[in-house]
Amino acid sequence: MEVTHHGSKTSSTPRFLNSFKPEIAVIQVGADNSYGHPTPQTLERLQRAGAKVLRNDERGDVIVTIQDGNADVAVTKGG
Repeated sequence: MEVTHHGSKTSSTPRFLNSFKPEIAVIQVGADNSYGHPTPQTLERLQRAGAKVLRNDERGDVIVTIQDGNADVAVTKGG
């Protein structure tokens, strides 16, 4: 799933995460942004939901390919 609003404190509510149970969460966010995104609260909610969090400020481009119900993830930085 793509995390909404760059991981702001109101994105990815517990109700939403409990309904969809994401395995992968991609956060499109700029490095050292002045808004503090993603927020610690959002990262904690995603972790509790069991989602693998991939942030483009840390991992570069995040490419998720889904085929036959399987997700393949590639990143351009940080392995």
